[in-house]
Amino acid sequence: MIQKARKKIMRKTLLAISIVMLLIGGIAAGQSRAPGKKFDNQYLTVTIVPGWTVRPSVDQKLNIVHGKYLLSINPIFTHASGVTGGRFSEIVGGMPSVDAVMGKVDGPASGIECAQTPAKGLTITKAMTLSNLYTDSSKSENGCSLPSGGQPVWFGSYFSDEGSESEYSITLTYDTTDVNRLPKKGSPELRHIFSDVVAMLKTLDLKPPLLISKVDPPSASPGATVTIYGSGFSLPNFNIAVSFSDFPNNPMPDPKIAADGKSLTFQVPDSIDTISCQSERILVGGFCVPAPANHVNVNDCPPKKDGSTNFCGIPIPPATYQISVTAEGFGVSSNPVPFMVGAPKPSSVSISLIYPNYGTSAGDTITVGGSGFTPIGNTVKIGSAVVNDIFSTDGNMITFQALAPSGLIPAIRIYKASVSNAKGESNSITFDYR
Repeated sequence: MIQKARKKIMRKTLLAISIVMLLIGGIAAGQSRAPGKKFDNQYLTVTIVPGWTVRPSVDQKLNIVHGKYLLSINPIFTHASGVTGGRFSEIVGGMPSVDAVMGKVDGPASGIECAQTPAKGLTITKAMTLSNLYTDSSKSENGCSLPSGGQPVWFGSYFSDEGSESEYSITLTYDTTDVNRLPKKGSPELRHIFSDVVAMLKTLDLKPPLLISKVDPPSASPGATVTIYGSGFSLPNFNIAVSFSDFPNNPMPDPKIAADGKSLTFQVPDSIDTISCQSERILVGGFCVPAPANHVNVNDCPPKKDGSTNFCGIPIPPATYQISVTAEGFGVSSNPVPFMVGAPKPSSVSISLIYPNYGTSAGDTITVGGSGFTPIGNTVKIGSAVVNDIFSTDGNMITFQALAPSGLIPAIRIYKASVSNAKGESNSITFDYR
């Protein structure tokens, strides 16, 4: 699976390189070139052409400079535009050459407002395009700042693709605030720069930004601590989480990440969240489907009294799941690996259902279904809040009014709920206060 992901990225990278080579045609095949120096980190490997140097970066980007030219490779590109590849100005924000040309253009802009549209489209796949941006004097009425001589000049290029792990972007820009000093289209200098860029991109190998190599142990009971080994777990500026593919939005405590980013530990969830369905239907795989004829609904999440959707917590079912490490909110995930959740530890008291368990306020009536409840003396603990001496008429259900945990911090509102009595303490179910 790991090899497949790498091959997929490499295929797409090579395809993008071929586009660049088509664009800058005229570079002699087999042109002699001094050997470069290989650059290797957790995100990528690339050979740096002599004359170019790597500029230190505080994030995952690789910036390679040659005079006023900057080649930037971002192996984990995220954007806010909602457009594949983002808008050009979002990608190269703060680049002097782009700002100089587009300073008077109303944003958000793409860069093409001030560029000559290529005569031939360079879209190779639906996910990949390449734009080499040259000024065009016909665009002067758009607010673009153009050289006084009127000769087309280059001010930026961009292409992006969506790999199996994340999107990435590669940009080449020029550092000047004077549009009259921008590189002339077709000049020997610019052709040489393009030749260097092609040579480096031919050696580019993007690595999966998040990679799982081993899970230890490969199976565990709810509440147990598990270690995941791999790489990329300390991505800068990203919130790393462990995700179960069957319920990716289930709340889980943040994992503890090793300093070297090559391992993390997480706690197997005790429970999962579920919702109610209409009458005669049950929730299966996230969808409400007709209940089978012999179905017993005692542990189904019931709707609210007014018929609206209810939120419930149930123990995580023992099964084999696919888990992955993700950068939350950015669509960056590791390879999925199987992990088996075993049966919970035996207990004389257990919770099989609690509702509502989401968006709850102090004073709300909470129902707990399970087994092993005593006629009197049941205690419910939710975070730091404790409700004592709750009775149960049948040993399978209790109700109580929720109390707000003391010292409740608004931004930290997910707790664990459990029941205890003379027989012992139950399993835990996630409980969320608003």
